[in-house]
Amino acid sequence: MKDSIGEKQVKVVIMKKFLIFIFTVFGLFVGWIAFMVYSYERSYNEWKSSYTGKIVTNSEKQFSSSSSSTQNYDYKKYSSSSDGNKDDLESLMNMFMKRLFPPTLLDPDYTYAYEKAKSWSKKHLSQQQIIIYLTKYDRYSEDATQYALNKLNVDWKEQALLRAKSYQEFHYSKNKLVEQLINIDKFTQEEADYAIEHVHFDWKENAVKEAESSSNGGNISKERLLKILVEYRKFTQEEAEYAIEHAKIDWLN
Repeated sequence: MKDSIGEKQVKVVIMKKFLIFIFTVFGLFVGWIAFMVYSYERSYNEWKSSYTGKIVTNSEKQFSSSSSSTQNYDYKKYSSSSDGNKDDLESLMNMFMKRLFPPTLLDPDYTYAYEKAKSWSKKHLSQQQIIIYLTKYDRYSEDATQYALNKLNVDWKEQALLRAKSYQEFHYSKNKLVEQLINIDKFTQEEADYAIEHVHFDWKENAVKEAESSSNGGNISKERLLKILVEYRKFTQEEAEYAIEHAKIDWLN
């Protein structure tokens, strides 16, 4: 008798677990259907708004064109209607598929763009430069490029710092290094400021080395070299004077 009661309890437990499993699967299925409906509606609304804008634009073009070729206009309008509807349907389906599936599954360029962006980031390039290389030279789409940048998860301030450190051998002044980072390397002002703050270069020693390099082994006046350091190399007056005093140069008398 006890065994039969125990068997019934086991069956009840198994039945409960089975029902929980069934309801869980059903809930996931309903959630998936809801997600598909939401994705479709959102894609449809985006497509509808873009399609409406296209109709308005086309209408303006039609009214601005000459009315002398009415017959040709009617032929083009009716012959292109089927192609237009086909393109509209394809664009709607593309929007829907992009929301339903990850972009890398639909377009391998997303993966390729990420791999390319990763290789560029190892060279300590700025975000803007990577965008230029991916879109202009590698010909990736803006969506694929943005996907690649988001997946990189790079600290661009640290990237600017690493880029700044790579210029140590050039003996830049502080202002010259800022110009290089912003104007040439395309870092933001904030990123460049962070790099300058943390790079810990000895700007006076950089001025000394730059003075020795600019003197071409000697035969230059102090006044001329001072002007070069301040006006062209962007050192401060104090740094330039320190360089004149400590540089090993055979001065022109």
